[in-house]
Amino acid sequence: MASQRLTAKSALAQQPAKDDLLMVVDASDTTGSASGTSKKIEARNVIAVESVSLSSAQIQALHTTPIELMAAPGSGFAIMVHSVLVNNTYGSVTQTLRRAGLIAYGTPAVFANEILRIENWMWNKTANMTSRPSAGFVQNTVAENQPVKIAVDAVIAGDFTAVVYIAYTIIKL
Repeated sequence: MASQRLTAKSALAQQPAKDDLLMVVDASDTTGSASGTSKKIEARNVIAVESVSLSSAQIQALHTTPIELMAAPGSGFAIMVHSVLVNNTYGSVTQTLRRAGLIAYGTPAVFANEILRIENWMWNKTANMTSRPSAGFVQNTVAENQPVKIAVDAVIAGDFTAVVYIAYTIIKL
């Protein structure tokens, strides 16, 4: 429906996927009209939300095998992480030792390139819970063209699964 007005189109009932296209008016480009030119932009360049499910086995292996939550965005771009929410589902074995989940650019390293940290991840929890990680310890790290990964600072023996939700924007550096 090329002649249908935008306001007449049906609404999207959920957050857009990263490759969904949005329409914007570029006011700095007056080739289309004096008030600007209509252009498309990918939702990933605005604010998008990704989710990654982690099995209990993946969580237990995070100390040696970090999981990529988001792929590197390409040369000249970086992922700006706005917030993270982790929905945890308890299994059958309680995590009895304090462990920190590390969300970082590239390969996570304790106190080096963390973006966010989940303190005491599922420590002594026997029910489902939601974690909202706090600020990490980003120190002189390179964000350009780096993936975002999750790891832990020590072995996790507890049995739980998790879904990690990341609100982010891909920015041009």
